[in-house]
Amino acid sequence: MTLHGALLESVFEGVGEYFSRELSVKISRNGRLNAERGQFNGGKPPLGYKLEIQDFGTYKKKKLVIDEETAPIVKKVFEMRANDIPVKDIIKFLNDNKYKNSRNKPFNKNSLQHLFNNKKYIGINTYGKENEFPNAVPRIIDDELFEKVQNIKEKYKHSPGIKKATERYLLTGKIFCGHCR
Repeated sequence: MTLHGALLESVFEGVGEYFSRELSVKISRNGRLNAERGQFNGGKPPLGYKLEIQDFGTYKKKKLVIDEETAPIVKKVFEMRANDIPVKDIIKFLNDNKYKNSRNKPFNKNSLQHLFNNKKYIGINTYGKENEFPNAVPRIIDDELFEKVQNIKEKYKHSPGIKKATERYLLTGKIFCGHCR
């Protein structure tokens, strides 16, 4: 390779790297702006919401709106958990009544954990881990109910035996193995 070729190659690499970084910054900025405006950034809408698409010719604006058919399911699930009903009983209730999760599949423990962690249900739209925008999406449940469920999740966080036990014993969740916790 000639000296001129090596110089030209390094210039092209620098321009490519600059373009890649600039594109990354623009995508992040637009994602944050969309979240702040209450627009949907992609994926499947969470249970209880549906997409409202406004067509502006050159682009489409997607917003989450409450799905009147599935929003009551979300509220019921939060109320059940807030009343300390075990997750496995909630799953059984949902699947026995032929309710489906946002991916149109039967409920399982993971789908409920995603539901309980989703701040959209209290009107907070998020982008990434540190960007939260209050009142950006319509709320399905109130802050008090959401907080009650978070407290119950925290209560059982360090008590895995409670989830596994088929019967409730007096010391379930109170005594742990000193070796493996």
